[in-house]
Amino acid sequence: MGLTIVYTGERRYEEVGRENHRFLYQALAEHTSFKIIDKCKDNRENDEFNLSGPNQIWDFYKAIDDVTDDIIIKMRTDIWFAKSSIPHVVNDILSVVNNEKDFILIGSEMFRHYDKEYETYEITWPQTKKGKTTDFLLVTKKDTLIPKEEIHKNLTNENSKSGNILWQRIKKVDKKGFFSCGQIYLMRENFKNKDDFYIAYQFAKHYGGKTAAATKYYYERIPSNK
Repeated sequence: MGLTIVYTGERRYEEVGRENHRFLYQALAEHTSFKIIDKCKDNRENDEFNLSGPNQIWDFYKAIDDVTDDIIIKMRTDIWFAKSSIPHVVNDILSVVNNEKDFILIGSEMFRHYDKEYETYEITWPQTKKGKTTDFLLVTKKDTLIPKEEIHKNLTNENSKSGNILWQRIKKVDKKGFFSCGQIYLMRENFKNKDDFYIAYQFAKHYGGKTAAATKYYYERIPSNK
């Protein structure tokens, strides 16, 4: 099975992100071959939909039109992988490569998992409106995805802006899906301090008081604060 990593979405903090992603790709290359393509956009001027969630999905579907490999990884430029997450992400990818799983969403969760290294759960179907998953990365077999024409119709009638809800819905009903929560964050700037806990702290802090416990946890583990 061929494997293609596709960068989609708006281009953000690319220089630092790509530098960090090299460590994931080096670890993955020890087990399987893959290629990387860039289908990012520079701005949102030509977005198809008014809400961010549907546009995330549609960006991905447009990006994979000409991908012929059986397995696709959806990647974004602003992801930061903590060192502890990389072996787990590689294992999730290999579980699809080795036909053990068909569809895995990967990211972080700042309420119950900020102090856990990595946890994986099965996606129940159908998810309720409040049923959310992680959504930074997607590892999927191409034939597990709902066809593009049907997805466009679904997105046209979609009122949710949350990728945490929408990404799980691109999977065919008869295919099992999973989502993993790990030490993986979104960058909010081109950080010069590249300590994992510092970047995690900045990510958690972005959400304000509702992630106060996670923010405190990461802040106390920044080396300069010990």
